Amino acid sequence: MELNDQLATEWWIERLERPLTEDRQRMLEAYLEVHPVLADELEKEEALWQQMAEISTPEPSSEMDLRFESMLGKAIQESRKPSLVDQLTTWFGLHWQVSLGSLAMGLVIGVFLIPRESSNVHELTAEVQDMKELLMLTMIEKPQAQDRIKAVNLTRELPKVDSRVTDALISTLNHDESINVRLAALEALISYGKLPEVREALISSISAQQSPLVQVALADAMVALQEKAAVDKFGEMLESSEVDESIKPKIQSTIETLRSI
Repeated sequence: MELNDQLATEWWIERLERPLTEDRQRMLEAYLEVHPVLADELEKEEALWQQMAEISTPEPSSEMDLRFESMLGKAIQESRKPSLVDQLTTWFGLHWQVSLGSLAMGLVIGVFLIPRESSNVHELTAEVQDMKELLMLTMIEKPQAQDRIKAVNLTRELPKVDSRVTDALISTLNHDESINVRLAALEALISYGKLPEVREALISSISAQQSPLVQVALADAMVALQEKAAVDKFGEMLESSEVDESIKPKIQSTIETLRSI
């Protein structure tokens, strides 16, 4: 098995939770010796996690607790109620030999009552959306990097995203202290790459990143999104003396790929 940066990072994270096998530990140490940039990034990350572990997590306010519990309780209660459509389906299943008059009455019920039921479903969906958004926006401010990663992953469960969610992800990508959290935010944003504002934010983020891992991930993202407008930003990166020399061939390759699209 040949190690790469991504697999080495995964093994390194696994090592924080439980000891690696002797073979993996030896391979990881050997890989990091020949990749000092990655080793330095991971050492800084580990030190940061240790510092964060000593910080007490602030308790959410009582008002937020009440609001969240109320929304959650209502969603669970409503989800357990059989809908009008379900009730009608069950009735017709038991009384399929209905008269034409009963069928006509069923049509009347369908015309006048089902839209109301549909409206209730939309209201419930909106409430669930608000609840998950509130949870995501709360967790993404937590001091623990693991909690912020969970918040980012929670966006995948949202039926739809709005500017509050994408703005939070963009801010996390540009400013979070954890490289892993930033990488998670980038992965989530790629899912919304059809939105013009997200594409513009990803392009702007190229010049805001200092981590080689995130810079390389952004290069892959721009290729995946076929975003030619990122060529100039990557060109500026190549000319910068602050960019790690080890990733410049990757950036040059990204520029050539984007130009050929």
